Amino acid sequence: MISILMSTYKEEERLLRQAIESILNQTYTDFEYIIILDYPDNEMHKRVIHEYASRDHRIQFYINEKNMGLTDSLNRGISLCHGDYIARMDADDISLPDRLERQLNYLEKNDFDLIGGITEMINEDGTLLYSIKSVPTKPEKINKALCYGQCIAHPTWLGKKVVFDCLDGYRKMPLCEDYDFTLRAVLKGYKISNLNEPVLKYRMTANSVSRSNLFEQYLYMSYITSEYKNKRVASVDQAYVYVQQHLKDKDSKNYLKANVIFNRMLQEMSDKQLLSFIKDGFCLLFSSKYYLNKIFRFIMLTINS
Repeated sequence: MISILMSTYKEEERLLRQAIESILNQTYTDFEYIIILDYPDNEMHKRVIHEYASRDHRIQFYINEKNMGLTDSLNRGISLCHGDYIARMDADDISLPDRLERQLNYLEKNDFDLIGGITEMINEDGTLLYSIKSVPTKPEKINKALCYGQCIAHPTWLGKKVVFDCLDGYRKMPLCEDYDFTLRAVLKGYKISNLNEPVLKYRMTANSVSRSNLFEQYLYMSYITSEYKNKRVASVDQAYVYVQQHLKDKDSKNYLKANVIFNRMLQEMSDKQLLSFIKDGFCLLFSSKYYLNKIFRFIMLTINS
């Protein structure tokens, strides 16, 4: 049995319903659906999730007494999972109908411990923005690619529950709890892969492109990556110190500006708007040295995949 783990907060009703229905309509049916509401005052979420739970016994609905944050909510969910496998799901994404069936077959056939898959990026309305073309699949290539960034998309995870238990779930590594988990799993010797097929539609909202903490996330990623290259598990406390030393308001604003430009370029490339793409590319060169480093990491991740 698969335990599907999803934490909800303030997602729109329409998006929440699409996420839930994409799981309930899976071709693989032997699962329990653990849903944790991390905003106990959200009456709309209570109403919607209770509605589905009353019609489908596979839904197990839990409400946090107070806001705990994603990391603690997921760890609570892990403790409630009874399946041999755990699959992740976010409350505004859409799993493709045969996601679980294909991923489970791939994991069991190759005896992997944790896998991801390809994501298709969509906007708030569900319109396709662009799709990841391919992801690394060989564990040795993934281990190398992880030196530059996360290459196992968190909402696409399917893994053996023993992995989550052995690693004591997620650590409070701000904004990078999934990347930290992946690095610790590799350093522990677990075999990680990706199904090189689309499995999930990932929702790119205006907020996700313009989040004020994107630069802070980049700094955490930089620190835990440097520790991983030295075959060390990063210290959460030392990571915090590193971020506070390097977190500057001007750099944060420039990084955010660069992220908006870069995501616009992805859309322009998809729409074949060559002139706009070149213009924005030129602006990107002078926007943020840290974001250029992120792009370098992405290129190196791709090369090493």
